[in-house]
Amino acid sequence: MAQRALIRGSIAVAATCAMASGFACATAPSALADAPTETVIPAAPRYQPPRDEVAFAGPGGFLHRHEGPPEWVWTKYSGGPDIPVPGLHGRGAGSSGAGSDVVATLANGGVQLQDMDAGTTATIVPPSGQRYIGTFGTSVLTYMRAADGTTASIHVLTMVGGQQTDTLVSGWPAGATLSGALAGNANSAVLEYTDSTGRRLALLNLATGQVTPVFGPMASPPSAVVTDKYVGWYASDMDGTLHVLKRSDLSAPETTLQVPLNGTTETAVRYFAIVGDSAVFTYDWVQGYSAANDQFGDPLAAMPLTGGTVAPILDHGDHDTLSPYPGGAIVVGGTSLNDWAARRVTIDASGTPTLAAVDSDPPMPSPISGVSLAGGRLVTLEFSNVKGANTFARTVQLGNPPSYDARTSFPALSVSDCMNTGCPEIGTGDGRIVQQASNGYGAVVEGPTGSADVDPGMSGGTVVDSDGRFVIYDNTSTGKQYIGDTTLKTSTNVLFTRPITGAALSGETLWTANSTTGSISSTDLATQQTTGTVPLGAPCVPSEVQAAAGRWIYWSCGASGPAGVHDLATGKDVSVPPGPSELGDGFVVEHDMTAGKLMLTDVHTGTTVTSDLAALPPLTWLPTDDRQVAWAVDKYAGGIAYVDAQENVHIVDPHIPASPAAGYRLLPGQRLNPGDSLTSGSMRLVMQSDGNLVAYLKAGGSAAPAEWASGTSGHPGAYAVMQTDGNLVVYSQNGGPGIGGMLWSSGTPGNPGAHATLQDDGNLVIYRQGTSDPGNSLWATGSYAPSQTIAAGQVIKPGWWTQGQRTFLVMQRDGNLVMYRKRDGKAIWSSGTYGHPGAYAVMQNDGNLVIYRSGGGSSTGGALWASRTYGHADAYAIMQDDGNLVIYKSGGGPSSGGALWASNTWSTAS
Repeated sequence: MAQRALIRGSIAVAATCAMASGFACATAPSALADAPTETVIPAAPRYQPPRDEVAFAGPGGFLHRHEGPPEWVWTKYSGGPDIPVPGLHGRGAGSSGAGSDVVATLANGGVQLQDMDAGTTATIVPPSGQRYIGTFGTSVLTYMRAADGTTASIHVLTMVGGQQTDTLVSGWPAGATLSGALAGNANSAVLEYTDSTGRRLALLNLATGQVTPVFGPMASPPSAVVTDKYVGWYASDMDGTLHVLKRSDLSAPETTLQVPLNGTTETAVRYFAIVGDSAVFTYDWVQGYSAANDQFGDPLAAMPLTGGTVAPILDHGDHDTLSPYPGGAIVVGGTSLNDWAARRVTIDASGTPTLAAVDSDPPMPSPISGVSLAGGRLVTLEFSNVKGANTFARTVQLGNPPSYDARTSFPALSVSDCMNTGCPEIGTGDGRIVQQASNGYGAVVEGPTGSADVDPGMSGGTVVDSDGRFVIYDNTSTGKQYIGDTTLKTSTNVLFTRPITGAALSGETLWTANSTTGSISSTDLATQQTTGTVPLGAPCVPSEVQAAAGRWIYWSCGASGPAGVHDLATGKDVSVPPGPSELGDGFVVEHDMTAGKLMLTDVHTGTTVTSDLAALPPLTWLPTDDRQVAWAVDKYAGGIAYVDAQENVHIVDPHIPASPAAGYRLLPGQRLNPGDSLTSGSMRLVMQSDGNLVAYLKAGGSAAPAEWASGTSGHPGAYAVMQTDGNLVVYSQNGGPGIGGMLWSSGTPGNPGAHATLQDDGNLVIYRQGTSDPGNSLWATGSYAPSQTIAAGQVIKPGWWTQGQRTFLVMQRDGNLVMYRKRDGKAIWSSGTYGHPGAYAVMQNDGNLVIYRSGGGSSTGGALWASRTYGHADAYAIMQDDGNLVIYKSGGGPSSGGALWASNTWSTAS
């Protein structure tokens, strides 16, 4: 099976049928296996590092939750697999534990204490009326509320010898109301409360059950830190001041530590921890979340509690993860995306801060919430953070395996937040994409050179399809389907409206479901006139219609089906699986949500072959339809793209033969833009950038023999279109059906569904719909390739040609018989009879090869050139494989001799 190649390119060719031209021929495609081939584009790393929530840290490990998985895990500093911890109560101080390697979870009215070192579990059940505050070490702290709303009592619950104990806390201020626990470790907890003087703090000794007021009153809500040696607090306004007391003398005056802030980049301190005799803290940077200096997190630093020099510890740290443990602290951070980890912070004997990574956090892939593949152009919508979107494009090439180039930035889309909804992208085939406008009003077409809107002036609609400049947009609130044309340059760019039905675009043709069961109609968008009706095998009025390659029509009766594909070229109908599907060139891809897989159905032979393509579980946040969000099909170039759970993009070549428009035929509605081409085994039809449509014999190098041309050079940007009315037309750059600007046409209108075929014999032929029978041809260039052996009596008309392995022999339309070398297209021999349009060659029965002017002949004269080998009845000529054109007498030949004349080009043909 031949490789499907993308055919867009930049080709500058001399617009002439003479010997020289500027065409560069592509090499022949290689053979490929029938099975689909795949290439994986690795996920791009997200710009921000992964989040890693830390609940608390103990002396032997810490409790945290990586971004992505919902479960919390316990990670030991010494290594080993993470231990899942289900059923956590929360992240507040002591909620899940503090100061030890015991994790607390609430279940069945009790507090389950799981010792992560010993692997044992104990359960403490608070007595009736007691409410949970937190767990510190192996002690569960509870309280009881008085009738007036104040705190009546606080209790320390523990297990001693297998028995639950309840210690009533003493020293609790009368009339005080507990706000909660702010910090704690294995032997103490810092409690916040209010009394008649205001907001205050107290330190609870868990061993004795004694409460000691330590700070207050306070004007703003405080945060607290506590170690075996110190207790302290800092204000929520992050002014960089830490208030500290030594636990050995809680009655002494507090000391304060003021962290210096330069006011330019360091504007506040987010969190404090105390490690040894130093404060460890994170700065808050003024640049903001998206700035380069702090998009990874805030700097981490240390400073002696007695004051002195600030010592930097870590370039970037997640301030929310700074969590103390006995003898140190835990923080998540690093120097870059590839150096992100949970790290232990300690102070060595000299007072120097040290770091040790205990659990790495590799970069997160950039989440993709929109994907388009159209015309070999892959566009992905990727998230760098929670709400910021970045769009990228790259070119892909199908093959064995497919290939791709580096991604480039794509113009930013007008989207607000696609993280939880997805932003479907529909490719236009010309390098742009269409999306729902961010304000909900219509559709926006985005491309490298700018954007355009189709805005009917109301919200709540849906983008249905696009092709080139045209867009279909449905709005259920108005009950109208809006057909947009982005070239109109009006306030709405709405070409016309119609009732909402299943609809699809194919070039300048609009396909719409009819009100009667099982048929669709085509509309020429240039004239807005219906051009035909096609019966389908659908037992319904299709609610969804898709079109691909100008040949295939997909229809569906709804999510549960049935569904099918109609072949416009043959008139055949086949059934395909129902469900969210996309139509490609000769195939359908369906997402089986229940089975969690993409399925490929090959329909190109007129029968269906369905196979599993890839595992693809449905997106939990977008369960009903993830087309153009998680996967897409290239209806122009035949590829498939899907995004896996790790955000890798898979490009699949299904190796299903391309329909004519991508090979050797131009179907109704299909165009050849400047640089586009059709290719057959020996010919290439090129829509040149100078406006000339030219058919070339396939030769290498910088030249190729031109066989036919439309004669429309001098009109840069002109394009060719196989109109739905059956006329092949070359239009000027800004022209088109119904607009004007026709430069050339085949003169075959009135034949809806006709298509053009570039044949291997060099003839470009327009056939009636559904056939390639010569008896149903409507127009042809008149090129023809007779046998390599030119028999006696054989006429070689203008535009006819023959070939050997090394050379082409062409009877040009300018009257010159020319031999071209295949490897570079160079002319190596000619009859020198140019300047006589319509001249032709004949291998006469008398043995003479003669070129006559138009209207001339053996009985009327007008010979322009002759081999002078008359007198040898039934002599014949051969365009030999060695590159020599030789005339042999009857009965002679390459192995038997009898040569009468030769071009003597064998030495220059290789």
